[in-house]
Amino acid sequence: MDEVGVGLFNRDMVRSIKQHWHDGGIGVIYVRFRIGNAASESVLQLWESEEPRMAWRQRLEWENFYLFARQPKDEPIDKLIEKAQERLNSKLRAAWAKAASKPGEDKDVEVSLGSAVAFPPATGRSSETVIFRMLMDAMEQSAYNLPIGTEHHEIGRQNGDMRKAIEPQTIEPQLQGKSVRIGTLAVPFPIFPARARVSEVAYLFDTNAKAQGAVIVDQGRPIGILMKEKLHQMLAGQFGLPLYWNRPVDRIMNNQPLIVDEQLPVEYVSQLAMARDFSQLYDVVLITKEGQMAGAASIRSILECITTLRTEAARTANPLTGLPGNEEIQHELQQRITLKKPFAVIYADLDYFKWYNDFFGFGLGDDLIRYVADLLRRERERFDGNGDFIGHIGGDDFIAVTGTEYAELLCQTLIERFDEGIKAFYGGVEVTTVEDRHGNLVEQEGVTLSLSLMLWDGEVPLAAEDIPRLAAKLKKQAKARKGSVYVMDQIIGMHHGEERK
Repeated sequence: MDEVGVGLFNRDMVRSIKQHWHDGGIGVIYVRFRIGNAASESVLQLWESEEPRMAWRQRLEWENFYLFARQPKDEPIDKLIEKAQERLNSKLRAAWAKAASKPGEDKDVEVSLGSAVAFPPATGRSSETVIFRMLMDAMEQSAYNLPIGTEHHEIGRQNGDMRKAIEPQTIEPQLQGKSVRIGTLAVPFPIFPARARVSEVAYLFDTNAKAQGAVIVDQGRPIGILMKEKLHQMLAGQFGLPLYWNRPVDRIMNNQPLIVDEQLPVEYVSQLAMARDFSQLYDVVLITKEGQMAGAASIRSILECITTLRTEAARTANPLTGLPGNEEIQHELQQRITLKKPFAVIYADLDYFKWYNDFFGFGLGDDLIRYVADLLRRERERFDGNGDFIGHIGGDDFIAVTGTEYAELLCQTLIERFDEGIKAFYGGVEVTTVEDRHGNLVEQEGVTLSLSLMLWDGEVPLAAEDIPRLAAKLKKQAKARKGSVYVMDQIIGMHHGEERK
């Protein structure tokens, strides 16, 4: 393998990946030290030096990215990555065992690992988008790997609840995963009027090494951008100076920059940015407030923010399903209410789930909970609900926040799909009766799904903490009915709910 390159998501890295992934793909191992120490650092350095297929690496404080490329006669890239990660795992476990045997030494070698692979993109997707998605997948996966330094604790998983028996204070506290508006990343950026001369912008770049580019405005509204690298390329040509030096800057600017309102979420803006043509990929994103120039955000600042958001969201997600937990749920509901736009809330839970757990075991119970989570995800995608939110309250309780225009149809489809799929969880056993929570036999053909659907018009006074209380009334109505049902009502007092089956 060639010399290992350094630098995250720069042109050289993208070029290196493109050179390698036609030989069978590219892979990344993401390493995050939750509590850094000398032992873990030395292990990582030793592992780096012994990996022959490592093609690129970058460290960002406590986060590390290692890209691997295969050669034509190597095993598949996913196997190559799997074995490299296992070698690192083994070294870290050995380091922890050694530290644990010596009194007074730092015994925390807490590291989260994640990996992902990528292949040349199909038509319609840029290479940069595929690479970015690979990096994000590896970081998300790391949240669901058991940190190596926690193996000396007794951990039990039961239907999504993680219980720690010894030394719970050694686990790093969860951070709240919250969406961030792009306006928070806005920083001042040089501004020039449309009729300014190219020479004026060039003088700025020559006298200010930190200036990445300049925004061209018309009465305070951004209409274009000229990046330093682009201008230098134009002026470096044989006729660059005489052609451009005294021309108005609007003649050579990029008149189609990415301009976004300050209220847009950072994640959405990152998708827009990564979908741009490669020639504009590293241009700053222009941010406006009420149409006026408010500042700009670099791609680096956006990616760093995305990394932080995804890491925090993954750490607070339910460990069984990977869905956002209660903190994110409350934050999402509050945000929706603040926007004062209509939305629908669906509370979903399983009937007779305790019976299923007791009869078939906790392992299959976990599988059933994951099935419901996957069902919610699939149906959201089928309805093209990109703006929808799905959360896992805990146990067998879920929540979905959707558009009011298709919420009822979504409930109908969820019930239909659930009833079709649940029979596979009985392993061929014919179920005619179940037990309720009091141990009484009930004539019922197994587990059913109860949905509470609430519609909000965006005007009725509402607080996020009111929604669970309102949902409880509908939940009681749904559970009083036999079979899988949904109960619907407007959030106006909950007096006129109607049952659907």
